[in-house]
Amino acid sequence: MPVLPVRRRLVLHVPGYEPLPPEAQRRRLARAIARTAACWGLRASIGEAAGPEGAATLHARLQGPDWQTEAEIRILAWDDLIARDLAMPLPARIARGLAVLGRLLVDGTLGRYGRAQRRYLAFVALPVALLGAALLAGLAAGLALGGWAGLVFGAGVSALVILAADRRLHLGHLLADWIFAADLARGRRRDAAARIARFAAEIQAARRRRDVEEVVLCGHSLGMVLLVEALAEALAAEPEPPRPAPRLALVGLGSSVPKIALMPGADRLRAALARLAATPRLAWVEYTSRRDLLSFHRADVMRMLGIATGGPRRESIHPRSMLDDAQWRRARFSMLRAHRAYLAGNARRYFYDWGMIACGPGAAGRDAPPDRLLGPDGALARPRGAAA
Repeated sequence: MPVLPVRRRLVLHVPGYEPLPPEAQRRRLARAIARTAACWGLRASIGEAAGPEGAATLHARLQGPDWQTEAEIRILAWDDLIARDLAMPLPARIARGLAVLGRLLVDGTLGRYGRAQRRYLAFVALPVALLGAALLAGLAAGLALGGWAGLVFGAGVSALVILAADRRLHLGHLLADWIFAADLARGRRRDAAARIARFAAEIQAARRRRDVEEVVLCGHSLGMVLLVEALAEALAAEPEPPRPAPRLALVGLGSSVPKIALMPGADRLRAALARLAATPRLAWVEYTSRRDLLSFHRADVMRMLGIATGGPRRESIHPRSMLDDAQWRRARFSMLRAHRAYLAGNARRYFYDWGMIACGPGAAGRDAPPDRLLGPDGALARPRGAAA
């Protein structure tokens, strides 16, 4: 139990691989904090401010009967890189994406994925299954009609199924994700490397802040890969910031770090992980969910990489325990909604709540979770035997 709650916190948040601009990301996080406040019976104040180069900053305050925490939440955006990837014509994405998946099969990466988390292979197989279904639908239609007309008709049916899979099931997005991941692992994305360097500068500036008690670095999905490399770069440039320095915490949400780290060419990321594992006083927590097929649920990838000491504390969450019935129904039958559940904002009190990580009184990775830290009225719970 903390002696005093965290009063001011800086959060640097790196979103996952989706082309949402910073303002849309800001609105999503603001909704999450508003839900957190309603769930825990707290008072909330949420504002916004523009940042440099299209970034967005969210200013939030949560207040209980005997505590108040202010948070400055900066979104480290890279949506422009993703939008550029998604501008690639769909046929080119299909060809390149299948080539990437084929290479991962040949070099043994898919086998490593299976050993780390067998259920992740369902996510790997999804774009292949969608393309296979399109091919079979076109073949069946063509054989039914026969002749040259059947060939043309079958090709048209396949194309329509592919377009439907792209619109409804995000086929092109999934393939662009794999292309980006492979290029990032092999050091072929200069634009991503430049963005990582910018994030590293943000982290260095954050660690020098004197007006905050804690800096929380939060990465969702593939954003966690960029954040890990950026933090390692910042630590290499300045292992110890001037004292007094804010406490530093790293929080991964449905992280795609294993996806890249288990690829043969990902030496930079593996070196970054080793550096973080050896960093003293770094609070590092990874949250995954069995319902999230895009995460490596409970996988000890650090051990697979031969990093014997250090590494994150792994926590498993269940969306059904934190979302309301309507949210849970949507997440249960949607792979992408389940992957975004970490940032949805809680409707039920639970040990995990992103709004509490960002704007709650407990220090990330150190203090008790909010379901133990707060009492029924939102006040800080007293230790057993403490005087009233």
